[in-house]
Amino acid sequence: GSTNSYGSGFSDFWLIKTNSNGEAIWNKTYGGPRWDAANSVIETNDRGYIAAGGTNSFGSGYQDFWLVKTDQNGLMQWNNTYGGPYDDCAYAVQQTDDLGYIVCGYTGSFGAGFEDFWLIKTDSDGNMIWNKTYGGGNSEYAYIAEQTNDDGYIIAGSTYSSTTEFDIFLVKADSSGNMQWSKTYG
Repeated sequence: GSTNSYGSGFSDFWLIKTNSNGEAIWNKTYGGPRWDAANSVIETNDRGYIAAGGTNSFGSGYQDFWLVKTDQNGLMQWNNTYGGPYDDCAYAVQQTDDLGYIVCGYTGSFGAGFEDFWLIKTDSDGNMIWNKTYGGGNSEYAYIAEQTNDDGYIIAGSTYSSTTEFDIFLVKADSSGNMQWSKTYG
């Protein structure tokens, strides 16, 4: 998550490793002088961790996607930002079969609307391979993305483009991120 109590800025990524009883083994902060917040963390195949969220301290815009990769002791191995001039924030990260990563959230910098689903595919070092936006004229927020057994991706979140209220928005993409179909529910 994030902390305002520790770290180097207003708010920083905060990663805490616990034992099975919930007792802290170690904790680490990652961030800069402004706002940084992690929204998702997973253990990676090398027993390290990768966290995804948003940063206002680094990158090219007001807020950008931020990925932080650590070893098993929480020591940062690399970090990358992705974004444009406006508000972009990552909500989820998953490791893919090729040991790269798929990251999803929303972008206000690219796409068709105010905010759109944004899906980024990276290699194992966090270098962007491709990115895709999905959405309509209003706002869409992607909260989870998973690799499917056909090597494509399924992305779920919310949309405000289809009605006057938020609906569930589900997108199926192929292995290159090209949309195969989308559905709204609500």
